[in-house]
Amino acid sequence: MKPSAYLRSFCWAITRNFMAVVQSRIPVVFRYLVFNEYGNGTMINTLPLITVNESTSLTIPLSGGYDCSSYVVNATFFTPTQIVPIPVVINQEPPITYFTSNVTIVKTSPATELMLLEPGDIVIAETPITSASYIMYVCRKLDEAFEGYNLMYAMVYLGPININVTESSIAHLPGAINNNELRAINEVFQKLVGGGYRLVNYSAGPENLLRSGKGSIMDFVTVAMYVLRVYGIPARAAFGFYGVYYNGQYIFSSSTGLLWDEAYTNGGWVMFLPTPSYGSSMLGFGYGNVLYSVIVGLILVLPWVIGYLIFVIISHVRMR
Repeated sequence: MKPSAYLRSFCWAITRNFMAVVQSRIPVVFRYLVFNEYGNGTMINTLPLITVNESTSLTIPLSGGYDCSSYVVNATFFTPTQIVPIPVVINQEPPITYFTSNVTIVKTSPATELMLLEPGDIVIAETPITSASYIMYVCRKLDEAFEGYNLMYAMVYLGPININVTESSIAHLPGAINNNELRAINEVFQKLVGGGYRLVNYSAGPENLLRSGKGSIMDFVTVAMYVLRVYGIPARAAFGFYGVYYNGQYIFSSSTGLLWDEAYTNGGWVMFLPTPSYGSSMLGFGYGNVLYSVIVGLILVLPWVIGYLIFVIISHVRMR
């Protein structure tokens, strides 16, 4: 089998057969990939990734915060994986209340070197792993003095998005309010989930969401990313999996894929799900009851996930 064909088969197996069992005191989302652009009905990545850190344990700083709690997360992967997912919490209902400050990958089995790639905070294992242990810090207040990232890095997520949305169509959406970025993000979040728009299981196109009032999860995520960038706030889309609680554990699988937005403030990256939300659970996080339409909407996403994984692996996994 040719190397390219092997990698394609390998990447398809990851997205098609992804399954993990997770022990965690709170629900988490496994953050997998990020995207900065939209085109031809898909989310894509156009940014070159570079290795910025290599170690057998890694800390990924995402945002600064205080009034924080630490959580231990243990994951077992049914299919060995070389792209190491990062457990995070995302805000499902406004206002934005919770911030994932940082995540440390404490150890993996088998032990291997980990590589942190930027932009995008993506972790690659040099050899496939079957389990990982993490420590995750979740904060309730944002530290505006956080300097874990500098603004120049975040600015790569401020470029225009390839959709045709007129200024008049977003005039009713809030802008950067008194230069308060977190408040502006909250206002966009509230507007999209507050009842004026409807989630459906097919893509109407992000251009049509604001006109028709309905769209898929990808449409909502793209529009939120577009509007925030128009208002000068760096934003990106993230893809991952949410867990379904069962018998004391969270079960992750390919059928629980999820897209959400991440916006940059002075305190780092803020994560939120800009779609009409469903369900609730402890600490305000809830993903087990997300409606079937969200899952069906992600069927549109699989082709670009596979292609992006191929790009990541070809570009960054070193062959020994």
